[in-house]
Amino acid sequence: MKTHFPSYTLLTLIFLTLTAHNGVLMSPIHEKRTDSTCPQTLTPLSNDSKKIIGYFPGYLSDYTRYGSSYYDNNYNYVSPSSIHWNITHLNWIAFGLDDVSNKNIPPTSKHVFLNRAIAYRNTNRIPVKIFLAIVLSGNININSNPSFANGTSDDRAGFITNVINFVRNYNLDGVDIEYPNRFNCGTWSNDKNFVPLINELSAALKSINKDLSITVGPIPIAGLNPDSVNFVNVMTTQINIINSLTTPTNKTGPSITLDQTAAIMNNWSKTINPAKLNLGVDFYGVIELTALVDLGSLDNNKIIPRNLTTAPFATSYSSDPSDYLFYDKCTFTLDKSIQLYPWYFMRQQTGPLINTCTAGNGWTRKFDSETSTTYLYKVSSDSQVINSTTPVYEYNYISYEDPQSIQYKLKLITNNSYGGIAISDLYDDSSDAEMLNVIMSVFPVSYRNTSNSSSLSGSSSITIITIITIIAIIVAVIVFLCCCCACYKCNQKEVWMESTYSYIKNRRAS
Repeated sequence: MKTHFPSYTLLTLIFLTLTAHNGVLMSPIHEKRTDSTCPQTLTPLSNDSKKIIGYFPGYLSDYTRYGSSYYDNNYNYVSPSSIHWNITHLNWIAFGLDDVSNKNIPPTSKHVFLNRAIAYRNTNRIPVKIFLAIVLSGNININSNPSFANGTSDDRAGFITNVINFVRNYNLDGVDIEYPNRFNCGTWSNDKNFVPLINELSAALKSINKDLSITVGPIPIAGLNPDSVNFVNVMTTQINIINSLTTPTNKTGPSITLDQTAAIMNNWSKTINPAKLNLGVDFYGVIELTALVDLGSLDNNKIIPRNLTTAPFATSYSSDPSDYLFYDKCTFTLDKSIQLYPWYFMRQQTGPLINTCTAGNGWTRKFDSETSTTYLYKVSSDSQVINSTTPVYEYNYISYEDPQSIQYKLKLITNNSYGGIAISDLYDDSSDAEMLNVIMSVFPVSYRNTSNSSSLSGSSSITIITIITIIAIIVAVIVFLCCCCACYKCNQKEVWMESTYSYIKNRRAS
């Protein structure tokens, strides 16, 4: 009698094969980084897809990082492939602040780079929605725009008509509009005009099947209708360095702690469904030159004078420094004691980081477990106090987001079922998208793009191959089980025949 291979053993082997195969029914485990100098938190993957929203300053497309160091008026040397497309939504900032603040949005202006980006997305079948992002805060006089200063229905109607025309002309998927007084400390003379504007803009966009999102600050907007927005991007950054908001400007420490972030998101979730809330992050560092700090007492809560009149170091791109000057969100004035430095600069050879976990060029990297934030510092100069043997040091200090700190925010998003994450400026990431890749490795999405080609067809091919592989395995299992069943029946028949033959033979013998 023949032996049989148990079917449950086969199924067990197939299950182990599937779970071990990368990308095919693989258990969703995010591998922990092995860099011992920079321990990473193990962030569980969410079971649902999350939004990854990236703001992109398209109106600054003459930056050399977008393409060649040379360009012409038609942006022929700027390639959309340089954009990091591993996102779900691209919030395209098509206008400079003055364009929107001091006049109506130009509905017929030529935005060649935007046209090329949309064509690139469509040609490569990239499943990313592109929104017109209207930025209305910072060092601008928002009262000069009639749509916001007067607040009449006619003013709003004119503004909305221009927005709708722009969306139609460029075949965009929606609009994101920033709440001008998002820190509730500005000098806006007609704050109550925002809610009716959102309601009316929402209705106009819905009539053409387009979406509306808003970018807000830490304080929920009174009277906001949750049904008027598809989602809300809560920018929880910089609240500790803004003058007269919550803490003094000379407070040295992180621009936002994890506890503060959690409290802000929880406050918003009382009026907006958590699934509609996206947590905002920055991919840049906030740099300060702090004075008169003893070497052993620098921490994330130290209140000390700032003394930054010029940048401690310069970026290698001539266009960048002016863009990263810090304008206080409450006073709309330039604060020379603070400067913003993008992640891509910190990761350059001359920057303060050798890699994501190791400082260089005289800097020291620290991770503060109490606030879940990362910071860098180095001694800028020292002096001797009269009649004292203890030197007094002056520091350069950078509070910033990195792959270690951002994982705590990603865990906060998944644990509270928030909609996703909003990145204030994709341009700030490194050329190989270090920060974005961390987010992509933690958040599940229905597709995976590559940074350059970003072709959906490639992802589809992988998916098709995966499906075919699974089907082939299932068919093989069915065929094997059928064969086993057939063999079993044959063996049973052989056993029966042998038994019958033996019985007849014995009867005859007797």
